[in-house]
Amino acid sequence: MDKDSIFNKNDGFQPLIKKAKRKSLKKTIIISTIVTIGVLLVIGFIFIIAHYQMQRSMSEYLSVKRDQSEVYGANIGYDKSTTSYNLDSSINQDQYVKDVAGISYTWYNEQTWFKIYDSPTTIYNNEITASSNNEQQYYRNGQRVVNFYLPGGKKTEDDRGFLKSLPLSNIVELAISFKEEMSTHQMINQFPTAQWAWVQNPDADISIMPRYVIGDYAYGFTITAPKKGIEGLEKDVENFRVRLSNLSKEDEKDTHVKPVLKSIRQKGAVLVSGVIVTGKVQDLLPLIKKDSVNHVSVGVIIPY
Repeated sequence: MDKDSIFNKNDGFQPLIKKAKRKSLKKTIIISTIVTIGVLLVIGFIFIIAHYQMQRSMSEYLSVKRDQSEVYGANIGYDKSTTSYNLDSSINQDQYVKDVAGISYTWYNEQTWFKIYDSPTTIYNNEITASSNNEQQYYRNGQRVVNFYLPGGKKTEDDRGFLKSLPLSNIVELAISFKEEMSTHQMINQFPTAQWAWVQNPDADISIMPRYVIGDYAYGFTITAPKKGIEGLEKDVENFRVRLSNLSKEDEKDTHVKPVLKSIRQKGAVLVSGVIVTGKVQDLLPLIKKDSVNHVSVGVIIPY
């Protein structure tokens, strides 16, 4: 008899012992397999839920950004986007452009990184930079950023002289600020070629100096079809109201539109404080002579 076993190798229990060992091994393998598959299924399920939440977050975030681009940023419009996906994240890149007399001028790209385990992170490919010579002037992408001047302020130095010094054939973006707010009908009658209308946001406009507002951070709406006159303008104003209403339901720290809506309700209408016009210098010079003009700011300049 084997000293290490109470059973003799030749007795009748050995086949039963081997069979029991095989059963135990099979049972262990089956249980391990089931547990492993279960763990993988749980991990996979959690990953699918997390990925779904990321996609939902991405859709909601971009929807807000699209609405915001309709009411925010002077003469800045959403152009196109591309999205790339990784296992646990995705990157969306939006391109924003300015319409300068029919020329689509790329203004900046906005890249947003979405992750299944974190909130979205947005990175701009170029930021606004201040001029070392003029504290009122900012630049982006090598071009001037327009400014607006709040109505009611005394006349101050602006870009009229600079505009007159440019070659007459140059194509220019020009921000015109009014002495007083005016109705949208008055605005389109005086400036029928206006492309974008500035609507003051009393509590959220970003100022560079007292009474100045950086154009890229101004609120307003695109005038999509100047040739359609009042009828087209009314649709633009209604779209502006709808976008503001949609944004007011989102997180206010991301939109800052409630002061605009409150101001519109108090005034009973959408009143305009300035406009963006574009074209050749020779065509813009007559506009700055109008009595309603209080301040002029030159933006993008395209030599022509």
